[in-house]
Amino acid sequence: MGGAVSAGEDNDDLIDNLKEAQYIRTESVEQAFRAIDRGDYYLEGYRDNAYKDLAWKHGNIHLSAPCIYSEVMEALKLQPGLSFLNLGSGTGYLSTMVGLILGPFGINHGIELHSDVVEYAKEKLESFIKYSDSFDNHLLDLEYPARRESHRARLGCPSSSTLSKPKPV
Repeated sequence: MGGAVSAGEDNDDLIDNLKEAQYIRTESVEQAFRAIDRGDYYLEGYRDNAYKDLAWKHGNIHLSAPCIYSEVMEALKLQPGLSFLNLGSGTGYLSTMVGLILGPFGINHGIELHSDVVEYAKEKLESFIKYSDSFDNHLLDLEYPARRESHRARLGCPSSSTLSKPKPV
């Protein structure tokens, strides 16, 4: 899925194209997309596809198409102070953007099945915190928190190759 907008040369081009196609409609979603370069979440050697509106997968590491992320973020009507649960959080790209909108008083949980992807996501988050001007020392707890209520949730769907087919009875 994806390919709804033309490819850009960089992150700003991609976001301009998503705005022009009305996938990004609010200022908060636009700011979150601009704060996080999609290319930073790709493996080395694969960044040439980072600014296309296409899903990408290498092993267990996966990114959905940017138009999908923007539609999710717009539909959930995210705002500061809410909580968010991302089942199948993958690289952390979407969760990081959502966290910027939720702000320091929001709660942002990601659950990922694959341990290699969890480690990859941690590396990407650490890099974002270290190098980004958008991160302003929010309280950050990367441990397993106690049970809490979530106001918004997103379920990442596995690719068709990971779905098992029903067995005849």
